[in-house]
Amino acid sequence: MSVDNKSDLQKLFVESLANDNIFMVATTVDTGFEWQAVDECKEKLDKNVKIVKERGKIYFNVHWNQFALVQEMRSIDNVFIVADVRQFEFTGTNKEAHLQLFKDAVHNDMKMEKSLNAWRHITGFQGKIYPTNEEYNLAEKDCKVSNTIVESSTVKGRKRGQDPSDTKEDEILRYRVTCERTGKHNFESSDVARVIGGELQDKYLWLVDLSTYYLEVLCKLVNNELVTHLRVTHESKHRRNIMCFGPTTLRATVCYNLLRLAQPNPGDIIIDPMCGGGSIPIEAVSAYSHSYVIAGDNHPKAVLRTKSNIDASFATCKIDLLHWSASQLPLKDSLVDIVVTDMPFGKRSGRMTDNRILYKQFLTELGRVMKPIRGRAVLLTYDRRSFSVALQTAGDLFRVTKTLGVNIGGLQAVVYVLKRTDTPYEQFKPKIGKHTICKSE
Repeated sequence: MSVDNKSDLQKLFVESLANDNIFMVATTVDTGFEWQAVDECKEKLDKNVKIVKERGKIYFNVHWNQFALVQEMRSIDNVFIVADVRQFEFTGTNKEAHLQLFKDAVHNDMKMEKSLNAWRHITGFQGKIYPTNEEYNLAEKDCKVSNTIVESSTVKGRKRGQDPSDTKEDEILRYRVTCERTGKHNFESSDVARVIGGELQDKYLWLVDLSTYYLEVLCKLVNNELVTHLRVTHESKHRRNIMCFGPTTLRATVCYNLLRLAQPNPGDIIIDPMCGGGSIPIEAVSAYSHSYVIAGDNHPKAVLRTKSNIDASFATCKIDLLHWSASQLPLKDSLVDIVVTDMPFGKRSGRMTDNRILYKQFLTELGRVMKPIRGRAVLLTYDRRSFSVALQTAGDLFRVTKTLGVNIGGLQAVVYVLKRTDTPYEQFKPKIGKHTICKSE
């Protein structure tokens, strides 16, 4: 295949093959926040790093000694090493012939040793990746004997198998293969996983284990292009910070991306007026330690949940926590630099009829407490209609600088990035109309 016919991912992968110390990395990010991940990647690694952005993923090449910086990224959920990228020609309607193409590619063309060795060093796997036939046969017998015991003792809810760093030196690699498929094919995703998994077992003599595996091989097939990933993150990075989860607790990675949109500076006062379980303020002090963070909620249980999460995070967590109403904040005029919050969606929490009133009162109150010109707000909501009406009411106080469509737990939500105008709050007059209300006293 000529270079001109190669996809951007293939070209990036070919570049990684030219140097034994260069690896192609894939990271997942919440849909809609891909550009925030791209910007953080360039900050952490190199402003000139070449990045291929796809929906919910970014791909880039990294030098071995920079891999620790990748793992420090806060905008991403999971990290993978890309072991192979290739295209197939699916001609005709013979399903078995198409599946044979995957078998032949794994057996004859896929050279995964470089990626496997990197995966072992990064994850701390102590077992055997390249066992002998004798070692494999012995391990397979032991595996069959203990299979029923493993099934009965598997921890419920485990989604990422076993931590590779918990292995012993004499253990043979246990693995599973999963497939994500997009496009029209005459085979299923499970077929691809089955044939690739079987060929990997024949080639490397690994043990298939769908529940207590150490290595997950993720095959992503988009039309005719197959990208083979080796999972590095045993547990998604979004699970940091929070111990006590509420019904609408935001992922830590989403919180970081929201905060990043506000561009905090040292010394900025950041508030979350509807803090819920405290995921945004906790991420704020973690990522922007030189800022002053204030959090509050009108629900007593939410305040207690936030306090529990703050106590569990770190002893010197610099967050002032208050029980307040978001429409009547106990703060001085023009005090706040940044407001970042997850507003009630009216789906899992609250009602849209209440949002129509709350949103107007809230935006007007933000106009009072935020610093003119300097003040920034990043607001996440599903209820676009209520927000648009509220923005019309408080329009003189804010200017919309950016909107992002994002996926939050399967819901198509919107992030609004607002800039406080230079209009003094004392001179502000809410627009009175069919959908507006007057300022509360």
